[in-house]
Order: sequence, then structure tokens, then C-alpha cells
Amino acid sequence: MAKQKTVYQRKQYRRTFLKAWRLYRGLTLERLAERVGVQPSALSYLERGQSAYNQGLLEALAEALNVTPSHILEVDPTKDGEVIDLVRLIDDRNRDQAIRVLKALTGTDS
Repeated sequence: MAKQKTVYQRKQYRRTFLKAWRLYRGLTLERLAERVGVQPSALSYLERGQSAYNQGLLEALAEALNVTPSHILEVDPTKDGEVIDLVRLIDDRNRDQAIRVLKALTGTDS
């Protein structure tokens, strides 16, 4: 009888844009880990989708990266990072004007 080979497969979790945001902000794995109080290896597992995140860690990462938690989960900074950074800088006084300009640029100003 042939011996069966056991294959261990690591569970995959939802991939995020964590690594992309970290690189976009110019941070090393070690520096971001230091900012949020975890080991670099823990962040590496998160970036590769090999570990689950919790809400507290997600919020700490978002604060350290100067984005919202939803941006880490849904927004690719290589495509939208600069736009998000600029929008966050718009103060309430200029918000209406910025929205009008953006609507005009996107053709949604009806």
C-alpha cells in the first residue's frame, strides 16, 4: 500500500490593500509594526492574507497610515491614493466648491 502524502494548507483570509498603503506611505514593515505595536511578522501575515485582522488592529493601522479602515480594505492607493489624500485636505469651507469641480470633471454635474 502506497503511503499518502499529507499536505498542510494555510487558511487564506481576505486580502487587503495594507501592503500597498504601507508602501505608498513609504514605510517599512518594521516601522509600521512599531507604530501599531505588533511584530513585523504579524503584519507580513496580514499583508499576505494568511492571518485575520480584528477591528482594533485595523483602526490602529488606518491611523498609522492616515487613511480610514475602509480604505485599507477597498482602495488601491496606486490608483486612488493621491485623490484620497487631496480630498482629505479639503476643509468644510471649500467642500461645496470641490464637489462642483469634481462633478464637472466627471460629467456628473447634472
